[in-house]
Amino acid sequence: MARVITSYHSIMESMKIAEGTLYVSRTNKRITQLEEEAGRRGIPVKTITPVEMDKMSDSDGHKGSVFVQSSSAPKSGNTVNRYTDLKTFLAARGGDDQLLVLLLDGITDPHNLGAILRSADQFSVDLILLPANRSASINSTVAKVSVGAHAWVPTVQISNSARSLDALKDAGFWIYGADMGGSTAAQTDLKGRTCLVLGSEGKGISRLLKDKCDTMVSIPMNGHVDSLNVSVAAGILMYEVIRQRN
Repeated sequence: MARVITSYHSIMESMKIAEGTLYVSRTNKRITQLEEEAGRRGIPVKTITPVEMDKMSDSDGHKGSVFVQSSSAPKSGNTVNRYTDLKTFLAARGGDDQLLVLLLDGITDPHNLGAILRSADQFSVDLILLPANRSASINSTVAKVSVGAHAWVPTVQISNSARSLDALKDAGFWIYGADMGGSTAAQTDLKGRTCLVLGSEGKGISRLLKDKCDTMVSIPMNGHVDSLNVSVAAGILMYEVIRQRN
C-alpha cells in the first residue's frame, strides 16, 4: 500500500530507504535539495500543479513537495524495516541477547505515535508492534511528527497482541507493562530481551495484556497531575533500558 509522505525531513529520510516518486509543485532551496537527493537515488521526480498536490496530500501542509512511497517494503538490499511480521523478526534476531521491543496498546493519536518513533530511533529500539485495530498507523502526520524517524525504526502490524506477547515470551523476552502502580523502572532489571507494553493515557494497558506482563513498571512523579503523555513516558522508559545496558 502506498504511503504519502509530506514535510522536508520525512521525505528526505524516506527516500533513503524506500522506492517511490517525488512530486513537486514549486521551486525553492529545500525542494531543490529533495530533487537532488531523488536524482542520486534514482527516484523519479514529477512536477504537478498546486491543486493536484493538495488533492494528493489531502491537505495544504505539503509545502510544495510530496513523496509517494510505493509500498512499506524497503529498497532491495536495505536492512531497515526488513521484517514483514514478528516471526520474521524473531528468526532474524535469534542470536541477539539484548533486544528492545515496544508494543503499543490502544495508542490512536498519530502525534503520539510519531513522537514515540522519534525517541525509538534515538534509543535504538529494535521493533515496534502496532495492533491492526485500535491503533494509529504510519501516515503523513506520523511521518512529519517523527521528523523522518518512521523510515528508520522497524515496525510490524500484529493481529493479536496477546499472542504476540506469548511469542515474545517463548523467545526469551521479559514483558514489562507501563503502569502507575508498578515497581520503579530504575529499580527493575530491564536488561536482556525486553518488551515494553504501553497503553493509552486514558485507559492504560488492557486487562488481557496486563495479565500477560511479567512485571509492571512505573516512573516516579511529583507533579499535580497523575500521568505523563504516553510519548514522554515511552521516551523515559526507553532511556532507562539503554542506561541499564550501558
